[in-house]
Amino acid sequence: MQDNMLVNLTGLKGHFMPVDLNIEHLIRFLKHVRKQVGKALGIAYHRLIHIAPDTSASVNKIAHKVNELLLHQFTPNRDGTDSDAIKPVIDTLASGEQKLKSSTLAMFNKKVWSMLEGEGLEVDEDELPQPAFDLLGDPDNVNVNE
Repeated sequence: MQDNMLVNLTGLKGHFMPVDLNIEHLIRFLKHVRKQVGKALGIAYHRLIHIAPDTSASVNKIAHKVNELLLHQFTPNRDGTDSDAIKPVIDTLASGEQKLKSSTLAMFNKKVWSMLEGEGLEVDEDELPQPAFDLLGDPDNVNVNE
């Protein structure tokens, strides 16, 4: 299908469609699905423009608390911070990278080798129920749990 300009998805004689028109239909379908998923999950429809939210109240509240607790100044032996109570902080990025490199890569390599040896791949079973979307009907008619 690489060099074809027309596709026949139905297999019926005379039902050819230009590839670019087929892609436009798919894009329209995906936008429709995105809108239905957004409504089903209670997410507001995303517009093309972005309006920055007003965060001035939150910033002022945090700045007031920083000034109240003098967090912007070095204070030795701050209340409730004796040296025994201080716990070291774990570098989550480094530990996550280490876990990703060690376990995931090893598991991937194991599955590749088992596939090359002719063993079947294990099928992962999805624990979540599959949502039911009314793909051809009204975008407002969304049933998540059937």
